[in-house]
Amino acid sequence: MSLLLAAGLGCGRLASPAAADGEPKAMTDRLATDLGVVRPARIVFSHHSVGVNILAGIERLDAGSAGTGLRLASLEEAAALEGPVLAHGGGGSNGAPKSKIDFFAATIRSQPRLKPDMAFMKLCYVDFNPSTDVDDLFSYYRRTLESLKSEHPEIRFAHVTVPLFRRPTDLKSSLRRLLGLEVWEDAANVKRSEYNRRLVENFGSDALFDLARAEATGPSGDTSSFEHGGGRYLSLYPSYTEDGGHLNQLGQREVGAAAIHFLADTLRRPTAAR
Repeated sequence: MSLLLAAGLGCGRLASPAAADGEPKAMTDRLATDLGVVRPARIVFSHHSVGVNILAGIERLDAGSAGTGLRLASLEEAAALEGPVLAHGGGGSNGAPKSKIDFFAATIRSQPRLKPDMAFMKLCYVDFNPSTDVDDLFSYYRRTLESLKSEHPEIRFAHVTVPLFRRPTDLKSSLRRLLGLEVWEDAANVKRSEYNRRLVENFGSDALFDLARAEATGPSGDTSSFEHGGGRYLSLYPSYTEDGGHLNQLGQREVGAAAIHFLADTLRRPTAAR
């Protein structure tokens, strides 16, 4: 089923492709080469709606390339399929990130017929708020992934940083900043960034897709960021979204291209470096 029509895995409302801007990204030699590495693999990706956005971008780019297209399937469908597949699906509840981690672990442990070459999951921006206990959540994720890596040395487990939200620039938010008051999404983006920093620090030798940085980086290489409490933090590039959190067509193609490069680079890594 085309990811352009997929719904029901939402972190809230999906961004509408009809409202998105941008023309299809021209196929570069690097993208074409990397798609050639990704297509023969079996990959498991556990996600919610930003994941749907990313896969939609990957699917568009794949459709613009010569060669046999990627085969995308639900986790349930993929377990019954032989050969290459990008198996994807979402479990757990938005706002309850540990339930998503549990779903990913259960998927790997209970569906041996998936037999992935590579597996990874992502949390969503709605899983973080200004009061999130980042240390507790990250410790839970780290324990789970370390157990999975020990149980399944044949699988290349990778990691994904948490997606971001666009920094609000409305009058109310601007006034609250001027008065030294907390802006909810600023504080939530800080928590997301703190979690992402722990991912990079603790899994730096593993394959890691820095989704947050891809989301914050514009097509020309400029970065969307803001100052908060003496630090500087990334935020979703404004032109990549219509609703503040989900990716529009421009965001899908830029982040989708980054995801293709990440998948190919990970699959190329020597066994000892995985």
